[in-house]
Amino acid sequence: MSIQTPRLMVAPMRIVTLLLTLLLPITAMAENRLARESSLYLRQHADQPVDWHPWGQEALDMARKTGKPIFISVGYAACHWCHVMAEESFDNPAIAEILNSRFISIKIDRERRPDLDEQFMLVTSALTGTAGWPNSVFLTPDGAPYYAGGYFPPDDFAQLLVAVDVAWQSDREEVLRVASELQTMLRGYLDGQTELRNVSSEEITKAALNSVASLDEFNGGFGTGLKFPRESFLLFLLDQAARHGQSDLLNAVTLTLDGMIRGGIHDHVGGGFHRYAIDPEWLTPHFEKMLYNQALMARVLLRAYVLNGNNDYSRTATRTLDYVLRDMRGDEGMFFTAQDADTILPTGEREEGRFYVWTPEEITAALNTDAVPFMAAFNIIEDGLFEGRNIPNLGQSPLETAALLGLSIQEFDSRLERLRIKRAARTAPVRDEKIILSWNAEMIATLAEAATILDRPDYLAAAETAALALLKRLASEDRLHRVIYDDVVDVPAQLADYAALGRALLALHDHGSTATDWLSVADPLAGAMQTLFADPDQPMRMTETAAGLGPLRPLDDNEIASGNALALGFVSGLDRRMTRTGDFAPRLAALLAARGLERPDRRSAILTALETDRLGPATPLRVSSGGAVNAVARVDRTTAQLLVDIALRDGWHLNAHTPLEDYLIGVSLDVDGTPLTATTYPAPVTRSLGFSAAPLALYENDFALTAPLDLSGDTPKRATLILQACNDEQCLPPDEMVFWFW
Repeated sequence: MSIQTPRLMVAPMRIVTLLLTLLLPITAMAENRLARESSLYLRQHADQPVDWHPWGQEALDMARKTGKPIFISVGYAACHWCHVMAEESFDNPAIAEILNSRFISIKIDRERRPDLDEQFMLVTSALTGTAGWPNSVFLTPDGAPYYAGGYFPPDDFAQLLVAVDVAWQSDREEVLRVASELQTMLRGYLDGQTELRNVSSEEITKAALNSVASLDEFNGGFGTGLKFPRESFLLFLLDQAARHGQSDLLNAVTLTLDGMIRGGIHDHVGGGFHRYAIDPEWLTPHFEKMLYNQALMARVLLRAYVLNGNNDYSRTATRTLDYVLRDMRGDEGMFFTAQDADTILPTGEREEGRFYVWTPEEITAALNTDAVPFMAAFNIIEDGLFEGRNIPNLGQSPLETAALLGLSIQEFDSRLERLRIKRAARTAPVRDEKIILSWNAEMIATLAEAATILDRPDYLAAAETAALALLKRLASEDRLHRVIYDDVVDVPAQLADYAALGRALLALHDHGSTATDWLSVADPLAGAMQTLFADPDQPMRMTETAAGLGPLRPLDDNEIASGNALALGFVSGLDRRMTRTGDFAPRLAALLAARGLERPDRRSAILTALETDRLGPATPLRVSSGGAVNAVARVDRTTAQLLVDIALRDGWHLNAHTPLEDYLIGVSLDVDGTPLTATTYPAPVTRSLGFSAAPLALYENDFALTAPLDLSGDTPKRATLILQACNDEQCLPPDEMVFWFW
C-alpha cells in the first residue's frame, strides 16, 4: 500500500510530562456517558476519568463542532488485553486528561456493532499490517482515519496521544491528505464493484487444495504462530471432502482437530474451547470462551465424526454442547455471549486464566489416590509453565489416554467431572450475559444437527426453546434486533443476524422440530432481509444504513461466516425446501463467486454457499432438490453397515426401487460400486396419482436402507443414493446424493 501515515514524533517522557502539566488546567471534569449503555463492556469503562462517549451522532457532532480529532477504542468484555489497557491507561488520570482535552473519545463494543469493528479493524490492518483488540484508531473531526494501533503500554500510549495531537495541530494539511487517501482506499475495498461470474466445482476444489499449503503438518492448524480455530475454513474443507472424497482436505481438518483436542485450547475439565492459542502447539490459550467458538467447533467435530467415525470427535462435541447448556444458558433458554479470560481476585486484581490452571496439590486434593497417573497424563508438574501453574493438556487423544490409564472413557470422564466440581468452587470469570442474535442462531443450528447425529432429543428441545425465545424477544413488527442485555433489547439486527437466524430455522425444520412451522417463519424473514440489505448489482450490505466509513458489504469470515455467505445459504436453502426457484439466490451467487475465489482462506463460507446453492448440501443430513425428502447416511462401524434413513415430507412419495412406469426413476443405493439387491428395499404400495391413471409403485412412509460397507484401507468409500419424489400432481426431477466415508 502506497499510503504513508504522517510521521508521529514520539516525544521523550520528560517532554510528555511537561505537556501534561500544561494540559491539566484547561480540562473540564470528565462526563463519562457509558453507565447506562446496554453493554457489559461499555459499563466496564463507566467509572473511568475518560470523557467516554458511546458511538453515536452526539459524539460525531461534538467532534465537528469542537474541531477535535476522535479517538476510537474497540474491544469486548471478555478480552484480557482490553482489561490491561483499561487499568493501565484509561484508569490513569494523567492519560485521561490528554484524551479529554485534545480528543473526543468513543468506546465501541465490537460484539454489538460488528459493522464498526470490521471497518476500524481494516484501518489498523492497512496501517500496521496486523490488528487485534483492543483496537485504537484516530480519526479527523470529520471521521476519516489517519492513525491506528492496538494495545499500547501506558507510557507509550501517553507519548502517542501527544504526538498524534501535535501532528494534528502542526501538520494538519498532511494529516488530512493521508486521511483522505486512506478513506478513499478503504471505501473502495468495503464497497467495491463486483463482477458477475459463475465458478465451477473444479475451481472451488482447486482453491481448497491450494489453501491448505500453510498447514502445520505437526501440530495441525495453519501457519506457525498463534492459532485460531478458523471454523468456517474447516467447515469449507469438510464440505469439499464430503462432496468429492478429498482425503487431503479431510486430513487437514482431522490433524487440526486432533491438535486442538489434545492442547490447552481445549478445556479438558469443563468442556468447550478457548478463543485461540498463542503458540503453534495449541497449548497456551487466551482463556476467554466465546459462544460462537462452541457452536462452530461442535459443528466441525460432528461433521468430521460422521465422515471418519472418530469417537474422540463425538465425545468432544458432546462435552462442548453440554458445557454451553450447563454454563452459558439463561432462564429463557437463550445463550450468553462469553466467559472472561480473567478472574477477579479478592484483592480486586485480575489474573488471566486463573480459573482454568492447576497445581499438583489442587489435583491431588480433588482426585486423592487417582491423582498421580492423571497428573502424568495431563502434564501437571511442580512449577508449571504458566506462571507456576499448569494448563491441562494431553500427549495422546482422550480415548488413547483413557486406555493407557486402564480406564474406560466413562471412568476417565468421571474423574474429569470430579475436577470440574472442585474447580466450580473457585471464583469464576465474569460472564457476559449479553444475548447476540446471530451467535445464538449458530448454536441453535448446531444443537439441531447434533440431535440427529448423536441421537440427543434434549439438544433439539434446547434449540427449539432458544429459537422461540429469540423470536419472541428480538422480533418487533417487521424488524429484528441484535442484542439483549440486562433485559434491554438494543441495536438493529444486521445482515448476519437475519441470515443466521434463517439458517437456524431451516435446521430446526430439517431435524424434525414440530414446535412451529419453521418454514412459514423463515419465508417472510428472507423477504425482510432482502428489503433491508440488498442492492441490485452488489453483494448485500451489512447494515440497513451506513455508519463509519460508509457502506460495508461483508465478504470475509470473522467469528462466524460472512453475512453474504450466510444470506446465500439461507435463501437458496429456503428455495430448495419450499420447492421453488427464485432469481435472488442465483444472482447473489454470481455476485459473490469471483470475490470468494480471490481469497478462499478468508472467504471460504462463500465458496461453501456457492457449492450448496448449485449442488445442494453435503452435510450429514441431505435435503432433496424440492425439499420433499431428507436423507441421513451414517456408518455403524461395529457391524460395518451403512445406514441410510429417508424421511418424506407430508404429501410426498418416492418412486419405489422398481417403478411400474419406464419414465419414472426408482430409489437406488449403490455402495462403493455395488448396487443393493432388490430384496433389500422395502415393499411398495401400489396406487394411482392425480397425474397418472396407471397404478404406480410408491414408498409413502419413512424408511431405512442398510448395506455392508467395508472401510478397510486408506481410500474413502462412496455411497450414491438416487431418488425421485412425487406428490399427487407432479414428480420432481430425480436427485442424486453422494456420501463419502473414511
